[in-house]
Amino acid sequence: MTDSYTFAKRVAIAAFVVVLVAGGFYLLITQFYFFLLVFAGILLAVLFCGMADWITDKLHLNRGWSLLLSVLIFFGLLVGAFLWVGPTVAEQGQEIRDTLPQSLQEVDQWLGQYSWGEKIAEKLPEDLSKILPKQSSLLSKVTGAVTTTLGILADLLIVVITSLFFASNPKLYTIGFTKLFPPRHRSRVIAVLGKCYHTLKLWLVAMLSAMAIIGISSAIGYSLIGLPMAFALALIAFLLAFIPNIGPWLAGVPAVLIGLTQGSQMALYVILVYGGIQMIETYAITPIIFQKTVALPPALLLFFQVLLGLVQGTLGLLLAAPILAVLIVVVKELYVKDVLEDETNTQQYNSDSPSKSGIS
Repeated sequence: MTDSYTFAKRVAIAAFVVVLVAGGFYLLITQFYFFLLVFAGILLAVLFCGMADWITDKLHLNRGWSLLLSVLIFFGLLVGAFLWVGPTVAEQGQEIRDTLPQSLQEVDQWLGQYSWGEKIAEKLPEDLSKILPKQSSLLSKVTGAVTTTLGILADLLIVVITSLFFASNPKLYTIGFTKLFPPRHRSRVIAVLGKCYHTLKLWLVAMLSAMAIIGISSAIGYSLIGLPMAFALALIAFLLAFIPNIGPWLAGVPAVLIGLTQGSQMALYVILVYGGIQMIETYAITPIIFQKTVALPPALLLFFQVLLGLVQGTLGLLLAAPILAVLIVVVKELYVKDVLEDETNTQQYNSDSPSKSGIS
């Protein structure tokens, strides 16, 4: 009777675990956007914690004051940048939108100068400005803008609040997470979580450094060649640099189109300046920065970006790189080291140990 009860209990526990895991996978698949928002909150919390650790080390403040100071510095920089360059960027951004139809016509005329370009132009609409979003009615524009703005603000609010909760008491959540594992594995889980935190912190330092270099150098380069709307285009380059591989190409398109409105010579200058910045960043700056922080395989990163971009759009594309960095750490620590290398070491030990037949 006791054996039957024990067997039934084990079956019930196994069934509950299977249902729980299946439910977790179902939520992950159907509500993947929500989990991406949570990860974005974790990423921002890592930034706050990294800043707080640095302030604590340099100023010898307690962690609470250091965290408060880091949050104030972060949002202070955002507000200061908005007040400083916001009006200029907003004005230049509107100019970019007004200038794009003319830029596309310049592209059409430039293609028509070459035989190979005529073949391409034949496949394009006669009026290239039609590929731009059409102006809708005032009511639909207002309604759509309000809906989109509220959705973005709600997502940002979730990310910020999540990050503040995580950053204020990270031990509460890490210890709670480790409770899901058997006691004998909890120390190992904590160690892996620590490596994930360290990896994300280094990745953020490297990425923000690369973004700052690209944004500042783009602003200087565009200003030197006299490209209109240089600050707005440099801001686009700065923001899109957060997306490795794909972002730099996207940032170069509007700059070249604006350059075409000033003539083919200006467009050539833009290509040379921006291409030079990207070559220096790709082959000199990025290897130095990421080699000392976090190096992601470029091909694997590109495939992962495409996958998350197809699954979840812009947010998936934005967070593909840090998610991949964490996955690499988890696979390396929990599978390569704890499973493959452990089995290899065990087999090596068995092969080197004396056999049972009598060699002592």
